[in-house]
Amino acid sequence: MRAFLCVELPDEVRGALADVSQRLRRRLGAAKWVSADNLHVTLRFLGEIGEEAAQAVTEAAGDVATVIQPFALELSTLGAFPRPERGRVLWVGPAGSDRRFDELAALLEVAVQTAGIPPEQRSAHPHVTLARFRTPRDVADVVAPLEHGPLVIPVREIALMRSELRPQGPIYTPVTRLPMGG
Repeated sequence: MRAFLCVELPDEVRGALADVSQRLRRRLGAAKWVSADNLHVTLRFLGEIGEEAAQAVTEAAGDVATVIQPFALELSTLGAFPRPERGRVLWVGPAGSDRRFDELAALLEVAVQTAGIPPEQRSAHPHVTLARFRTPRDVADVVAPLEHGPLVIPVREIALMRSELRPQGPIYTPVTRLPMGG
């Protein structure tokens, strides 16, 4: 199965981000916009893994979840990867780094490698992807703090998600949810 570890968003945050996406869609036009149902904060993309690997990842991530206390992540700004002047991914995330997220991501990276998953080449950056552009675009004029202030995501559990790619868009299904803080 194609899988990833993530933090799911509460309905009110999904709704607010759907509104942000709708306003940006009118302004930016053609892009592959992420549906509200699929909005999440990725902790670690795993790729194609078998059942044994999924079980090993679940156990390793569960061990991490027990030692990290729940926290809140504030989404306060729009940004773009790799940079706003040549954006391929439009996202919303914290204005700066978040120590608690960084700690969780680092521990998960060690855990998934222990479970047999190859190392990630990029460092984790907390964000929710709103859109992807087929060709790089200059989106610097929309990269700014969110108009209505930060959106708060309670980070209380880690979800292992299955990703099924379909022509109409991916379908994400939770495989398991691992509560944080023991």
